[in-house]
Amino acid sequence: MKILAVDDDEHICELLSEAVAAKTNHSIVTVTSGPEAIRAIAKAKVPFDCFLLDVQMPLMDGITLAKKIRKTRPYTRTPILMLTAMSQKKYIDAAFEAGATDYVTKPFDFLELFTRISIAERQVAEQQQLTASVSEMAALKKDLIFNTAHSLSEPIEIAGVTQLVGCMAFEKHVLDMPRRQRMRTQAFAAKIITIESAYASLSALAFRQLLTDIGSELLSVLANNDAQVTYKGNGLFVGTLPRSAGYSSPRLEAELNNRLAYVPSTQIDGLQNDVCFGEAIKLRTLTRGGALDALQKAAETIESRAPNASAADLRKTVRLHPASGFQTEMERRAYETLLHEALSDDGQRPKFAAAFG
Repeated sequence: MKILAVDDDEHICELLSEAVAAKTNHSIVTVTSGPEAIRAIAKAKVPFDCFLLDVQMPLMDGITLAKKIRKTRPYTRTPILMLTAMSQKKYIDAAFEAGATDYVTKPFDFLELFTRISIAERQVAEQQQLTASVSEMAALKKDLIFNTAHSLSEPIEIAGVTQLVGCMAFEKHVLDMPRRQRMRTQAFAAKIITIESAYASLSALAFRQLLTDIGSELLSVLANNDAQVTYKGNGLFVGTLPRSAGYSSPRLEAELNNRLAYVPSTQIDGLQNDVCFGEAIKLRTLTRGGALDALQKAAETIESRAPNASAADLRKTVRLHPASGFQTEMERRAYETLLHEALSDDGQRPKFAAAFG
């Protein structure tokens, strides 16, 4: 430790310096007055770890000095040992009120002195460990906030909910679906109606918890092990489930919102974040492009039911993730050609082309 000893008796300062140097590995600086101590503290490039303060000194006594030290960063918790004669013990209560942590009586019993210094050393070590832990927690909190921060329109991968997958995994699920399975599958979408106000009101962590809880309850009301859902951003969930599942948007909507009434994270300023469902769209296609088009149509059916939805936002949210596996220009062009061919029969303009432009 680095110790600062303050005593107006130069003989005692010399005695302390010799004893500490001979019996310990600590370094010690000695001064003979309170004002000198304050100057030494101000000039120290490396902060002191412990203080030894004489109680009775001219100009500034040890109790006043202890108060000033406690008001100086970073010494709010640094050990302060008071040096007092037996006849001065009446000052000890005032010293403790000023911030002292221990005291040693004069004339010194050096065994007692070194014991008190050892106790102070343990206090310093514990305080350093606590400071390191607090710093680590602050860094972890900062990283957590950074990693959970996102824009309103950004797709978010929600962990911990079975069948609620990331956008890339969901797109792979749709594109890799066998043709026979696509013919027996339907797409649907659901949107959090008050998503903009929820995003504006909540922290990043609370917003993610809201999405997690709503996604979990959504899958519970679907009650189908073959359902797959992803969150696309702007409060929009898109998913697929078998056509045999008996999809009914009014029934699902009523059941989900009834459940959400009992979920704390969905209640903001006394208002519930309700969810509306769009119509189910049958994939009815042998092509992968047709399957993606059905997902977009399912999302667009929300427009007439969700007051905060717009056609432009819905088209944006169902675009493919830019890193969805089409890594080369040849693959991109081949996929765009497939899309043109898949939609040319009914004269529709490919709606996903913009996603690759």
